[in-house]
Order: sequence, then C-alpha cells, then structure tokens
Amino acid sequence: MTIQATGRPTDTRDDEPQEPATPTTPEVRETRAPATVRTRDRLLASDPGHVRLALASRAAVSLALSLAASAVLAAVLGLAGTQAIIVLVLGAVLTMITTFTAADPTPGGRAITHVSLPVAMLVGITLSTLVDKHRVLSLSLFVVVMFAVVWVRRFGPRAFACGMVAWMGYFIALFLQLSFAQLPTVLLAVATTTVLLLVIALVLVPQRPARRLRRMVDSFGARVRIALAEHRDPALRPSWRRGDETARDRAVLRVNEAAVLVDGQLAIPGSLAAPARAADVRAAVIRAEAALSRALDDTDDVAAEQAVTAALADLDTVLDDDRAGRPRPDDGTGEPAPFTPAAELFAGFLPGSAITVGPMVAPEDEAQPGTGRATGMLLSTRQACQIALAGGLAIALGDAVSGQRWYWAVLACFLAFTGTATAAETIRKAVQRTVGTLVGVVVALVVVPWLGNSTAVALTVILVALFVGFYLFRVSYTSMAFAVTLIVAELYEMLGTYSDGLLALRVGETALGAVIGGVVAVSFLPITAMRAERQARARLAEELRAATADVAAVVRGETEDGPGRPDLHARARALDAAVHQLALIGVPLSLRFSPGGARRRPTLARRLAAWVRCAVRVRALVEAALELERTRRSDPTVRHQRVGAATRAVQGLVDALAEGRGPGEHRHRAWDDGPDDVLTELSALHGALVALHEIDPQAAGEAPAAPEAPAPAVGKEAGVRGRVVDTDGSGLPAVVTVVDPHGSQRARVRTGGDGCFALDVPDDGWWQMVVAADGYAPYAGRIAGGTHDVVVLRPSRTARR
Repeated sequence: MTIQATGRPTDTRDDEPQEPATPTTPEVRETRAPATVRTRDRLLASDPGHVRLALASRAAVSLALSLAASAVLAAVLGLAGTQAIIVLVLGAVLTMITTFTAADPTPGGRAITHVSLPVAMLVGITLSTLVDKHRVLSLSLFVVVMFAVVWVRRFGPRAFACGMVAWMGYFIALFLQLSFAQLPTVLLAVATTTVLLLVIALVLVPQRPARRLRRMVDSFGARVRIALAEHRDPALRPSWRRGDETARDRAVLRVNEAAVLVDGQLAIPGSLAAPARAADVRAAVIRAEAALSRALDDTDDVAAEQAVTAALADLDTVLDDDRAGRPRPDDGTGEPAPFTPAAELFAGFLPGSAITVGPMVAPEDEAQPGTGRATGMLLSTRQACQIALAGGLAIALGDAVSGQRWYWAVLACFLAFTGTATAAETIRKAVQRTVGTLVGVVVALVVVPWLGNSTAVALTVILVALFVGFYLFRVSYTSMAFAVTLIVAELYEMLGTYSDGLLALRVGETALGAVIGGVVAVSFLPITAMRAERQARARLAEELRAATADVAAVVRGETEDGPGRPDLHARARALDAAVHQLALIGVPLSLRFSPGGARRRPTLARRLAAWVRCAVRVRALVEAALELERTRRSDPTVRHQRVGAATRAVQGLVDALAEGRGPGEHRHRAWDDGPDDVLTELSALHGALVALHEIDPQAAGEAPAAPEAPAPAVGKEAGVRGRVVDTDGSGLPAVVTVVDPHGSQRARVRTGGDGCFALDVPDDGWWQMVVAADGYAPYAGRIAGGTHDVVVLRPSRTARR
C-alpha cells in the first residue's frame, strides 16, 4: 500500500512499485451555517436543573415570610427594640439553615428534618443559657459542642443538619446574649418559624422532582450543543480557554457532569412516572454522549452532528413516553434491574470529596483493599478532633483580640471545616471566607451609611444579598461570605451599633479564625490533597478495570440475559462519577495561592484530560458492544474473530494501571483495525490508555507520577483530502482514522460510495492514519497535513471474514 502526496514526503509500507493514481476531486461537503451558541443554552448550562436558582429563590421567599411572621409575633407579644430584633434574628437564622440543609428526597423525610432542626436549635440555645453566668464554663462547653456536632456527621445528612443547627443555636445565644429567662420567647419564635417553614416546604414551594429532572436534561442538552459549537468554532469558547489544550476535554467533562446529575436525579422518588424507565433514560443519555464523542472526532462531519441532534431528540422522546404513560419497548433483555445511581445527590448537587476520602481513612477492619493506609479513625472523628482544637485556639486568640467579638474567629474557623475533607479544601474555604468578608466590609462601608437606617431598605438589601449568596454559593464560597457580611452590617445598623471600627474588627477576627483553621488542618491529623488525589486515581483505575471486564464479556458473547447480566451503562456511569471525584479533589491543588499550585496546574489538567478521554472511549465502546449484542441476538451467526487480541490488550493496560505497573507488551497493538464499531472503539480506547500510561504511569501507586509526555503541538488546521480505491481504481467504502502521537483519536470519517474523504489535522508534525475497508487488509501509515495534499490508498484484498 502506498501513500502518494503532493508537496509532502511519502511513507510507504510495500516494496512493490505501484502506478501513481490520478488525483481525484474530493467530495463536496454540505454547506453549514456558522456555529453559534444561544444565550438560552448558556443560561441552561450554567445551572443544571435550575437547582441554584430554585435554592436562592426559596431562601429569599422563606426569609421574607419568616421576617414578616416574626414581626407579627413580636407585635403580638408586645416586644420592641432589642427584644423584637432577637425574635427576627432567631427566625432568620433557622430559616436560612433549614432552607439549605433540609434536602431529603421525599416529602416525609423533609417534614421529619423540618421538625428535627428546631429541636436541635433549642438544645443548643438551652445549653448556652444554662451556663451563661460562668464564662469559662460557657466557652469550654462551646468546644465540646463543636466536637459533638461534627462527630455526629457519620450518621448521615440529617445528623449533619441537626449538628449544624445545634451549633448555630449555641452561637446565636452567645451572639444575642440570651438568658434562661428568655427561653419562652425563644420557644415561641422557633415554633412559629418551624410551622411557617413546613407550610412553605410542603405547600407553597414544594419540590417537584419530575420538573427538576426535565430541567437537568435540558441543561445536559445545552451543554452538548455548546461543546459541539465550540469545537467547530474555538472562538466561541471563553477567552481564557481558547489557548488551552485541554479545552475540549473540559467541555466534555461539563457535559458529563450534567449527565451524572441526571443519573442521580433519576433515583429521586417522583422524578419518573414509571421508575422502571430510569435505565432507559440513562441509556439515552449515554447514547447522546457517545454521539457527541464521535462528532468531536471530526469538525466537518455533518452526519455525526445530525446524529447528536437525533440522540437528544430520542432522549426527549423517552421522557415524553414516561410522562404519557406509554409502555416500555421490549428490547429482549427482560425487566430492568433495580436502578442504582452512580452518585447520590444532596439538594440537587453532586457529593463532595468525603466519599473518596472517607474510605481512605477508615479503620482497617472497615477499609476496602487498596484504599490506602488506615488510621483507625473515621473522617467525622478526625474532623471533630480538628475542629475542637481549632475552635479552642480561636476562642483563646479571638478573645485576646476582642473580648466581645471573639465569636467571629470561631465562626470562620468552624465553617472552614464544613463541607471539606482535605487540608487543601479547608484552606481554600478559609481564604474564600476571608476575601468575601473583606469585600463585603468594603461595600458595606459605602452602602450602609448611604442607605441610612430605613427598615424597609435594610430588609430589601438583606433579601437581595441572601439571594445572591445562595445562588453563587456553589460557584464560589466568597460570594456567600460577601452576602453574609453585608447582611450583618445591615443588622448592626438596625440595632444601632454599626461602626467602621466594628466592621474592621470583623475582618480581623475572620482572618484570625481562617488562619487557625488552615494551620490546624495541615498540622493536626492532616489529610493531604495529594494523597486524596492518588486515592481518587486508584478508584478510577478499579472502576475502569470493572467496566472493561464487563464490556469484554459482552463482546465475546459470554453473558446471558437475566439477573446476572452486567449493566454496562451502570458501569460507565460509575466510571464517570469517579472522574468527577478526581476533578473535584484536584481543584484546590491547582489554585494559584496554594504552594506549588501554578507548577502543578498543567500536570493536573493533562492528567484529568487523559482520564476524561478514557471515560469517553469507554462510553463509546459500551454503545458499540451493546449494538453488537443486539445484532448477535437477531443473528446468532455473527462472529468477530479479531476482538480477542484487542480486548486482551485493553484489559492488560487497565490491569497495569490498577496495579501501578507499566504497560509492557500491551502497549503495542497486535491486531488489525476493521470497519466495525467495536474494533474501532477498542482501538481508540487502547490508544487513550497508552496515552494515559505516559501521563499517569502510576495511577494506583504511592510514588509520584513520572513527568508527562509533551502534548502534540497544535497549530493551524490543514486539510487532508483523498480517496480509498480498489486495484481497479473503483472507490471503496472505508473508515479513515487519524491518531495523534499519544494515541488519542483526532479525526474519523467514513468515505462516501466513491471512496472520497476529507478531514483536517493540525499542520505541525506527523500523524498516524489508519484506513479499514471491509474485506481488505487495513492500512496504517504516517501523514502530515497540508492544504493541497492528495492521498491515494490502495488496500490489498484479503479473504473476507
């Protein structure tokens, strides 16, 4: 076989001379409109399921109604001045915490949590008022309370919420200087707010799981369309991403994040009219992702883009069928197995890094093999010890700075350990709280005096600030700290104690608490982010091993329908959830203010991109394997003789990753490509795994990864045009694939009936081209892009399979 090109060197595989073929005119591509991204898609993509918008709106509405109910209660009781403010503050605090933490998936569960939280708050307030006359005892008990409320987190989200509210009750009692004699008023305020919040949560603003699922699917579709448009026209990417070599992989990761959110939402009762359809929705989402991956392989493949649109339409059809109550189509596999989500959502969000760090630090008798060193201390116990030490130091040093406002240091310290699992995450949150407080104080120094002491204006500012803080909370904790600081400034204005010096003291105490929290996190029972990141990669390798083993069994025809049949879609989704854990844990490691963050950033980005590519190839392989299984079910005579070597090589590479070994002989391909999708996807996954071995050579080991191989230079796109012909010069239908030096597929097209093809590759360096035509020996050779290149391929005939 020979490649002949004008203006470029020739790379040959056969020694026999062949007559040069006459250059042929490439096929004419369909004209398309320029790629665009609609504003609506940007908005949908920014907030999957409108979860942040719903949370912020519910918080603002709940707070407005709570303040109104508290004001009425204060008027009925004849309270005024500071006493009325106490009622308002209690209602506001309980409302904000309940809105954020009462996130049970069922109405009954939410009702139980709504009743449990005020009880926990009253316990905290009562404990504080019982010892309010003895300062040393009060502060010492505060440390004990901090330890206890963190320790109970092991019992689940409701225990976490109750612990937070109990701690806040103790804190508010100190902040408002409540006495035991005021408990009846406190009880009335808390009870009134509890009843109101129950009415809001279950009647006025109930959660609607089916609507949230529909919106999450819409967000998924928006992210798919954005990824496709930005791939066609990189100028559509944000300016800070246009020169990023991992921009495409990040776009795919964002698409997959929405897909995992959909997967988690499917397990929420009420999301589907027929819960048995959850597997159908999952399958439709994965098919859309697989179609997207094929479209991203070639910028000019109109058919691939149309396939993406069709896949999204099929997903909508599945949801419409569920809503309309239409029966499930019979795919010949029987009833689906009980649905298990890849990730359990909390209030509509993906879980934090604790699900990876927790098993890593579990006792030896509870730890799973390969989870790392056991410490004999659960994560909740470890954090309880940390917060007890940090809280004690914050009380002592904060009191030295200000005997009245020391609690701000404790608040900053305590919240730095909330929702975090590694030392880097704790430091990141502490820094964000300090920055947010500083910005909030600067704004408050200008806004509060300008607005004056009008109660109506102050309440409006509080509600707007609360909405902004809750809406941007998951984007940046800095925004929440900013909003809370502005709210506190307005509160002090209403109390008549506002001053510039008071706000400056708040900044100082907050910074002190943040520093204490960071120092304790890195020096006392630390959990390093690097160790957690290695654990996440080890988990990824195991998930990859399980997924490829099940795919290999299906491809080889070793599975049977029934309860024991492997669920390839569930395997692929579990791998995706593990990828997102790696991405989450790596965030604080690459921050500019973290030591070595700027140096680690490129390494972490390339490593994550390599894992993302492997997950993409696994999803595409899953779809190809299931299509093969369907074909085999309708025609049992279908056989694929060449998949054995490919599956063995892929599994060998995955086993090496999981065991921290080099790829060895599995690095080299010992099979020829074919035109069928299974072999094509196996080859693509093999190339992605080889690249992963180069970038992340010790995925499961404790030693640091070796230096990454440099990414191929990407310059201006150059065209490669050509035709696949038989020995008589007639065109052949074939699959043409271009692979970069790391084994990652860069372009893939199917030729037309006349054998013509056209694709684009970067014009810097050499690229591997693989051509496979049914019934012919495959061709593999090097090419270099060039605007006017003409490539002519003559595959030699072999015995047809």
